[in-house]
Amino acid sequence: MSSPTPIRSLVVEATRAAFNMVREPRFYATERGYHGRFYCALQSEFDRQGWPAPGAILEMEYQKSGRHNAFQRPDIVLHVPTSQSKTSVRENNFAVWAIKRAARVADATDDFAKLDEMFDALDYPLGFFINVDASNPLRSHYTGRHESRLYAASVAFSNAGIEIHWAPPSDER
Repeated sequence: MSSPTPIRSLVVEATRAAFNMVREPRFYATERGYHGRFYCALQSEFDRQGWPAPGAILEMEYQKSGRHNAFQRPDIVLHVPTSQSKTSVRENNFAVWAIKRAARVADATDDFAKLDEMFDALDYPLGFFINVDASNPLRSHYTGRHESRLYAASVAFSNAGIEIHWAPPSDER
């Protein structure tokens, strides 16, 4: 089992805490609803922890373009924008989140490929696939090149509360 970096640990802990903060059943009914509420919970958790990287911000659906060598719109990114850092687009990227509601294997593998693109093109060291209103994180279907960077989770709301299935990289199991 490898020892995660302090920033990696902080991001993973914030992500796990944010799952427990989405307590309204309605947010589990749509991907967009969950996405918005999860983003707020995640930002709240980073604020509570006192995020240590100067200039880092959490953004929803940040449009990537040709200068990023990636043409997609990740659900959530944590980074220092190049307009602030004046560095390469490959620097100061911390984490990327992909969210799907009731994903099938094909949906998950599509998002896994998009996460791999973010790992390759922009050197994100950490990515999360979140399967909302589901009981399977579908992590076992990841066949990409960055096994150690990818976490997966499924979250669902029931009468018993929030059900979370967590699937970290194999070196952390």
